[in-house]
Amino acid sequence: MIDTALDQIALDDIERLVLYGRSEGVTLDFKEAFPSADHKGTRDFLADVTAFANTDGGDIIIGVREDGNGTAAELVGIDTTGLDEALRRIDDQLRNCVDPRVPLFRVRIISLANGRSVLVMRVGASLIAPHRVVFDRSSRFYRRGNRSNYEMSTAELRQAFAASNDLPKRIRDLHRKAVEATAGTDMPCRIQDGPAAVLTIAPLSILREAREVNFTREVAILPPRHTSNLSMVIGLEGVIVHSPVDAQTGGVRSWSINHRLGYLDFAWVIGHQDQGQKLVWPKYFVPELKGIVSFSISRLRSLGIEGPWIAMLTLAGIRGYRIVAGDGYMTDPAWQDPAYLGEIIDDAMAPEALRPFTEGFWRLFGVDRPPASHI
Repeated sequence: MIDTALDQIALDDIERLVLYGRSEGVTLDFKEAFPSADHKGTRDFLADVTAFANTDGGDIIIGVREDGNGTAAELVGIDTTGLDEALRRIDDQLRNCVDPRVPLFRVRIISLANGRSVLVMRVGASLIAPHRVVFDRSSRFYRRGNRSNYEMSTAELRQAFAASNDLPKRIRDLHRKAVEATAGTDMPCRIQDGPAAVLTIAPLSILREAREVNFTREVAILPPRHTSNLSMVIGLEGVIVHSPVDAQTGGVRSWSINHRLGYLDFAWVIGHQDQGQKLVWPKYFVPELKGIVSFSISRLRSLGIEGPWIAMLTLAGIRGYRIVAGDGYMTDPAWQDPAYLGEIIDDAMAPEALRPFTEGFWRLFGVDRPPASHI
């Protein structure tokens, strides 16, 4: 997979595939031509897409010739005459010949100087895998190997179906543990009393792909709202970074957990009591959320971990708190506590992808039309 958000992939990114001799792999495939409409072309295209969805996702690059050994050799592009019709055709194929339908399939068209184009077809890893190809009176399941697809064995299918039923719950359990950790469960410290945000960021393949990330003090991600005098604690699961412990309350303002399994947890205080009023401040939530997500994805990618990504968010300790929305206006008090704002799955986690979280934040306090500057 190209290490760039799909809508930001440029011609330079494609040219570098050839310049540096990038090889096909579990998340990358090169095709010289657009999938043909004949029997073999349809079957192979459906196998490619479902294989990526059933494994870890990936990019199919149309218009790049490989050298026979899977290495990008030449940027040839494709003729775009009739491309709109061809894209509708493959969309119909995915709708009618894949069960269940692949949840994330997007295409980016990149123009070349010679009038031809390169297509990047991005397939996301699926939480509802396995997906089967139902075509030509047959039903087949595929996975992605090192450079090609293969038909899944009976044992692999049993495992895939079992994982599909269990995977969403297991991923959410990772976040549930982070929420419990704010109270000090299996932690060297706890978050201060009051309203706090708890965020988990992980690659969607977190429970499918065994990994051991060498998080050290040098590469550990710092928590939101951090100040000087941070403490770092080495634990069995990774590196914990936390703000100074308050001598009176025994709590901390924020912490991060850099898990060796390749995912991250954050918790930070987003409000306090002031002269008897329970207040939450958007400036402690919205910009901190966007900043830490962007930096986390960048750091995980630098450590060789690819998306698509899943982010999960809970606000805890907010009951009875209000937002100061500007000009002294106070929102309604929150009454859902803790409040799970759900999960977002995205291949880049750009700030605009986090809008469901920021809008949900305001709705918790009775605001259905939040200020544009605070979402």
